[in-house]
Amino acid sequence: MLLSYLIATISAYASIDLARRVKHSKKKEKLIWLILGGAALGIGIWSMHFIAMLAYHFPVPVYYHLFLVILSVIIAGIGCILGFLIVSGQSLPFLRFVLAGIIMGSGIATMHYVGMEAIQPVIITYNDVLFSISIFIAIFASMVALWIGFFSPFSKKEMAWKLKLLFSIIMAFAITGMHYTGMSATNISGHATNLESYSSLLDTNLLAWIVVIGTALIFICLFFSLSFERMYKKHELVQSIILDSAVDGIAVTKDDGTIIHANPAFYQLMNSEENSTNKNYLETYLSTCNQHFSFHQEYHLKKNDHIIEMKKHPIIGEHLQQSLWFFRDITEQVKAKERIEFLAFHDPLTQLPNRYKLEMEIKKQIDTNTELACIFIDLDKLKFTNDTFGHNVGDSLLSFASQRLAHALEVGDLLSRIGGDEFVIILSGNRVKKVDDVVQKCMSEMEVPFTINGTKIRVTISAGVCAFPQEAKNIEELLRFSDLAMYESKRNGKNRVTYFNSLLSEKMRRVHLIEKEMIHAMQHNDFHLLFQPKIQVPTGKVDSVEALIRWNHPELGFISPGEFIPIAEEKDLIWSIGTWVLRAACKQWSEWKTKEMVDMKIAVNISPLQFSKDDFLPMLTSILEETGMNPKRLELEITESSSLAFEEQTRKKLKTIQHMGISISLDDFGTGYSSFKHLKQLPIEVLKIDKSFVDHLIGNHDQESIVRSMIQLGHNLSMKVLVEGVEHKEQAKWLAKEGCDMIQGYYFSKPIPPDQLTKYIIDQKSKEVGVTFSYE
Repeated sequence: MLLSYLIATISAYASIDLARRVKHSKKKEKLIWLILGGAALGIGIWSMHFIAMLAYHFPVPVYYHLFLVILSVIIAGIGCILGFLIVSGQSLPFLRFVLAGIIMGSGIATMHYVGMEAIQPVIITYNDVLFSISIFIAIFASMVALWIGFFSPFSKKEMAWKLKLLFSIIMAFAITGMHYTGMSATNISGHATNLESYSSLLDTNLLAWIVVIGTALIFICLFFSLSFERMYKKHELVQSIILDSAVDGIAVTKDDGTIIHANPAFYQLMNSEENSTNKNYLETYLSTCNQHFSFHQEYHLKKNDHIIEMKKHPIIGEHLQQSLWFFRDITEQVKAKERIEFLAFHDPLTQLPNRYKLEMEIKKQIDTNTELACIFIDLDKLKFTNDTFGHNVGDSLLSFASQRLAHALEVGDLLSRIGGDEFVIILSGNRVKKVDDVVQKCMSEMEVPFTINGTKIRVTISAGVCAFPQEAKNIEELLRFSDLAMYESKRNGKNRVTYFNSLLSEKMRRVHLIEKEMIHAMQHNDFHLLFQPKIQVPTGKVDSVEALIRWNHPELGFISPGEFIPIAEEKDLIWSIGTWVLRAACKQWSEWKTKEMVDMKIAVNISPLQFSKDDFLPMLTSILEETGMNPKRLELEITESSSLAFEEQTRKKLKTIQHMGISISLDDFGTGYSSFKHLKQLPIEVLKIDKSFVDHLIGNHDQESIVRSMIQLGHNLSMKVLVEGVEHKEQAKWLAKEGCDMIQGYYFSKPIPPDQLTKYIIDQKSKEVGVTFSYE
């Protein structure tokens, strides 16, 4: 009896475990577990029944009919299998629950009474009431088991082993209760009969051993199977956790691309839901998903504009053709790579192709022998803009200028920035014939001033043009020759274009030589100063002198400042040269103090690039202290381009110079863009009208009107007016008549050395001589 109860308990424990396993199994696995679970449960109940029967004391020795014993096992198994099958359906849960309980309970009861009929040779009768109660207990116990396994709250979550054990004990009572109720309903009496007439009878002892050993083997196999299955599930769970926690998308697909399993990262990458009805994503996105070979490629998902890196590994085995996919979102990596490649081939400020990209594109054209025109462009005075307004403004100017240059081009033209203030335009094919028009459009684009941070900045360009294959034969020559032509434009006054020719090569060699020798001259003090008097009108006396730098090279001879000063500005040597001139002029005044020229004022030209430096005022103060120069005897000549940098900083700098006692004059007036309001706000004492207005002055009514207006403008602004470049008597007389305050030029004196100037001034004072101006 205890053994039968123990088997009932084990059977109940197995039934609840199997029932839950059936409920949570996948579709294919469910049928397998239904058959195994139903069979195990049926055999367990059957074993409990026959072991209990073996403990029963019959009035006569009994045997068991083999066919009926086997039939009872089959009935128990089929009843449990049908019960599990019905209860695991999808619709009408209550009806399924009742029907499954009835079928399973009826199967158990039928198994019991068929097993009773297997007992031979006895006569069995039943009490109707207890018989009915036993059947009810079988059905009720089945319903309880099915409810706990499939419908109770316990079925929706993991059931603890203690709860399973409690359920097993209760079910064992129910199962054994049904059995013993059925036995109570049974009346057994001996029946003398000839056993030899029966075939296939089993001895009780033999049946006992068969039941015990068979049942033990079945349950041992069952529990080993469950244990291995739990281990497998645990292993599968660990793999699933690892798979689901992976950052990369992972999917396993069938041969046709249908997904068997995929982790959340995959659905997120594909921008899809895991429970979507259409899970054939790979078949949708990939045309190669049915090919059984490994591959690695990138795929652009148009759905969410992501770039996915895909790796496929086929899983091929016996009756198995699947694919393991790995997906990684490499959108950011690709964008970063593209950004790095862009930065490698483009200028970060203007976003234009850089020199490396330019040379690559030119090489492609040259390799196909395509006719090319190279336009080398340099922004004039960008360095001055950087030094005056700051590099932020300079960068903005470069960016805006590049946009204007691009506006002058057509599709197919190549614009690049190769460094600093230099741009290169490449025209190819038929566009080469339009090179003149393109250059003029580029210059026209620069005519309108740039407005940056509220400041208007005017910029011009110097351009050089070279053609392939007419002048240049390769990339190096094309860029170098167009660069030479551009520098020729800058030396000829800027804001112009020069076409390369063979003579430019010789000129450039001279430029490089002058640059080299200029550095040597500064190191060995090879420069010297000449001084040109400024004559008062109408007295003809010397008012002051202008210091002018000169350079006599031992091999190249006299080199004009008009030639080497622009080179010094381009090569960033102007600061050193300008500082040398200022120091030399102040030293000369210190020498003149002992030669009756203590009241002589010296004017020194200051380059816009020099004036714009932050170190200019400290440098000026240092030279005054070093040489003992009287600030009141010093005059600084700044150009209109210097004064055009009209910011608060520039105005403060000029005010500081004025407060030091130094005079300020505006040189080359009329060649720039000064306005009346602009001039009025600057502390300027002398207005110097450029020589270009005097060259064709006499007899030219328009020119006379212009110069007359300039003189009047200076006087209206309470400034003295000086006209330079006066070379003829008629010019001097006309200027004196119009009220010009001072005149400077070869008509009075060419620039002369300090000793000659000293003699000139002393003679003038002692002889009371000067220039006589007659208006007749």
